[in-house]
Amino acid sequence: MLREDYVQYAAAVHIEGARFLRDGAAALLPCCTFAFPYTAFAVERTLTRAESLLAQTVELSAGLLEHSGITKYTSVMEARMRLAGVELDATLTTRQTEAERARSVAPGRRAEIYDGFRGLSARACDYADAFLQTADEIRSRITEGRMAFAVPMPALKFLRLIGADYKAAAAHLAKGEQACLLRRPDAAESYARCLRHAVIAFGGEEAPASADALAARASSGLVPSLPPMLFEILLRYENLPAALCGDA
Repeated sequence: MLREDYVQYAAAVHIEGARFLRDGAAALLPCCTFAFPYTAFAVERTLTRAESLLAQTVELSAGLLEHSGITKYTSVMEARMRLAGVELDATLTTRQTEAERARSVAPGRRAEIYDGFRGLSARACDYADAFLQTADEIRSRITEGRMAFAVPMPALKFLRLIGADYKAAAAHLAKGEQACLLRRPDAAESYARCLRHAVIAFGGEEAPASADALAARASSGLVPSLPPMLFEILLRYENLPAALCGDA
């Protein structure tokens, strides 16, 4: 594959995937209890690693991004996660916005960008795999009745799914191959239904039908029973194109 095409695909995958990985870890972290400190440490490590991936992706992606990976609720959701005790890099969203506004790649940088994405993709594959192992450990403890967790099981399953998709895409990119992130309509609807049920369970007479309306309610602090980042993840996932490459 031509390097010009590769960097375009790599930017699209990592600007979404690294943020999904970061936000998935951020959503899990405040739900970890002192009974399982190593799980909390593992989730926090994924959060730190994913932020480093996202920071490098933003740096490499200026002039390559065709779609925004930020929603109108992103800054508010991040602020609410900080209130929950999850420290997120406040500069990443601002820097990503600036990268999305760039219309061209700086002259002479494409070789550097190509090499950067190859190395970044290998690390992303390892980091996503570590997140999957942690998610599996949490799920196993929940099903065995050894752990109570505020994130519903269907939501945990969905976070694992998007982590696995990111890992698979990163593995292809690490080899210099074409890759893309796909939106899975059935999984998205199942996840949205889970969040709607959580809204109703908290006392709402009915839950909004759209991901945007759910995110609006969470960003307003009206769903305190769940980490608000779960709703941001749903909205960004549904904003993904059904396919980012024609032969996926």
